[in-house]
Amino acid sequence: MTTANYPILAKPPRSAQELTKEWPRIATKQSSLTRPKVEAEPETRLWKICSEVAPQRLSGIEWIALLFFAASAFLSLAFCACEWFHLSNSGALEQIVRTILTR
Repeated sequence: MTTANYPILAKPPRSAQELTKEWPRIATKQSSLTRPKVEAEPETRLWKICSEVAPQRLSGIEWIALLFFAASAFLSLAFCACEWFHLSNSGALEQIVRTILTR
């Protein structure tokens, strides 16, 4: 059994008037040097708009603020670790747990 591939057109062929509406340069045979300018569509993706506007490098004030907050976070973490170590060595945590459980 043989099968043949017949092309099936999804849309009927267009008339000459429809083609001249879509491609006036081809229909009127304008030269490629006098091609009409195509305007670019405005960008709608927020990350791309922000990346064009935002500076790529950090300024000196931003670096100072970043280092200040990083140092502050590190010192806070170190202080919390020291307090936890002190509370666990002194037995205060066990005493707090006993008083809460006896209530």
